[in-house]
Amino acid sequence: MIRLARLLPTTAALSLVGCVLASEGDVHPHDDHEPEVTSTVQLAAGTTVYDASQTTCTTTSVKGLSEQIVAQMNCNQKNMMAVVPKRPNITFGSAVFPFMQAAASNALVKALDANPSKSMTVNSMYRTVAQQYLLYLWGQQKKCGIGLAASPGNSNHETGLAIDTSQYSTWQSALQSQGFKWFGSADAVHFDYVGSGTTNLKGKGVLAFQQLWNLNNPNDKIGEDGDYGPQTEARLKKAPAAGFAKGSTCAQEPVEPDTDGDGVVDSKDNCPTVKNADQKDTDGDGQGDACDTDLDGDGVPNAQDNCPGLANPDQADSNDDGVGDACDADADGDGVPDGSDNCPDIVNSDQADLDGDGVGDACDHDRDGDGVPNDVDVCPDVMDPWQLDADGDGVGDACDGAAGGEAGQAGAAGKPGGQTTALSSSGSEGGCAIRGDGPGGWLALLAALGLLGAARRARSARAPGRPGSGA
Repeated sequence: MIRLARLLPTTAALSLVGCVLASEGDVHPHDDHEPEVTSTVQLAAGTTVYDASQTTCTTTSVKGLSEQIVAQMNCNQKNMMAVVPKRPNITFGSAVFPFMQAAASNALVKALDANPSKSMTVNSMYRTVAQQYLLYLWGQQKKCGIGLAASPGNSNHETGLAIDTSQYSTWQSALQSQGFKWFGSADAVHFDYVGSGTTNLKGKGVLAFQQLWNLNNPNDKIGEDGDYGPQTEARLKKAPAAGFAKGSTCAQEPVEPDTDGDGVVDSKDNCPTVKNADQKDTDGDGQGDACDTDLDGDGVPNAQDNCPGLANPDQADSNDDGVGDACDADADGDGVPDGSDNCPDIVNSDQADLDGDGVGDACDHDRDGDGVPNDVDVCPDVMDPWQLDADGDGVGDACDGAAGGEAGQAGAAGKPGGQTTALSSSGSEGGCAIRGDGPGGWLALLAALGLLGAARRARSARAPGRPGSGA
């Protein structure tokens, strides 16, 4: 059994019925409106299209057959018909079959997306030959509230380009800007898409039905010419309302819409209205970079983000150049790229590196490499692991010029060949401080020690009362 909608036979509904196909210069007639669905009824299995016309007042009674007709049309020509995608500001009437040609569907979606604050109720859209047959028969029989309807194969609604909306005055400008033509006061709710990218579907739906009938009735074939004549009508009346046992010849489902034309259908497109064939999604939030207002997902909108393609919620910008450190090729702005900068976060354009450890002096906590941190090193710029400071002035002997006079200064400064041998009295006999540094410093120190020994022996020899004093 098939559950169907019982309709209230009234002309208060807002969907147009026939919208006869008109050639240039023809007058487009005003059609009666389609009745609204009010309750559901049961149809027995095997109900024919003609049975449905006599027991219901809804085109949804032939939905199963209509879906097969659309599928066969897409077999005959790829992407001929597309499902109109859902949008928050569009509502389809209960009997609306939401199919259009792809170009028309895309244009409609663009109009909807450009006017998110406006709402549209669609009262009528595409009709198959089976659906149009019901309306035509009801019009002939003056039932279901229908007084006038185009004959099957001759309605604008069979072109996949038509749409009826009760909010025509609200949407007239928006639809016309996307290539739709308004039919004026004679049929105020009706619009036809007249833009590019469409196909003339005259007879295409009829042909699809003829093919399906022949596939399922090999002993009662009819001509496959797309013309709606007595033979085709006779078979249509006998066709199963719920659809044939065998569906479309290529089993192709109705083509999903691709609003932005990037080759990715809307249901799988992470930016359905913005072209992005690569579907790149940097932050993995399901919204493509092409339409994501925060493409790196760091909570900072792209327009204010100093690294819009790389997450950096702190927005750190060491050199204040407007490019965040996270994506700045020269974070400290010293002219040396971070990849080769020995202090990438501290300005040091000279790249000085005293101890040659690959860390620049500007950011090296032990720039002379003697194992003593700069802040406690008595000679932070001279390797001095012993940290000797003879005069206790806080400046190590290795770099203290006062500790050894000019020679000491020369040695501390690292002059070529510079060496220092310093002897200083400590106030008692034999008290001295001896320091040797620089190239050859230790040899000089040994020599100094030898001279000191000789001097002491000489003083001892001259002391009164001692042997060898000459007294």
